[in-house]
Amino acid sequence: MQKYSLLLMSLMLAACGGQSDQTAGEAQSGVPPKPVFKVKYIDETAINGLVLGTPQAGQAADGRPSVVYTIEKIGGGNQVELIGGRSNDLEMIRGKCMETDGGKNIGWPQNGICHTLFAKLVDNVAQDGVKLTDYLVSHAGLKSYSENKSGYAAVQTGRYILEADNDGAFFFRRRNY
Repeated sequence: MQKYSLLLMSLMLAACGGQSDQTAGEAQSGVPPKPVFKVKYIDETAINGLVLGTPQAGQAADGRPSVVYTIEKIGGGNQVELIGGRSNDLEMIRGKCMETDGGKNIGWPQNGICHTLFAKLVDNVAQDGVKLTDYLVSHAGLKSYSENKSGYAAVQTGRYILEADNDGAFFFRRRNY
């Protein structure tokens, strides 16, 4: 009898699908699950359609070749940087974008310069760009911005990771193991 009760318990646990209480709670509360994605490109086509200034070739802090583009229509160190020795197989795309109003940071308002640029970049590099953008912007604290609150969000698939934080920094990179 004890064998059957253990078998029954195992079958019941398997029927649950292995979901944790946290996952089930998130589903009930309406919080969308962390999205998964497939990579399209990690090359210079990632910046197609972005409103960027003239490129400046140089080197990243670790000596790798890089090309830096300022983000047009917004000043203050806002930029996108392509890092890697081959433009058709980059190691990382990183940037910083923060909108301000009267000198005060306001995050990434919907349809603002930073939100639009990030959404286009994500759509260029990954499938399901809208879902990924919504998840990253909201979880990083850029949607309803507060200077006194820190935020960070990341999604990963295999060796690739997309990240954003509430300082307006964002990354699309290949992880090194």
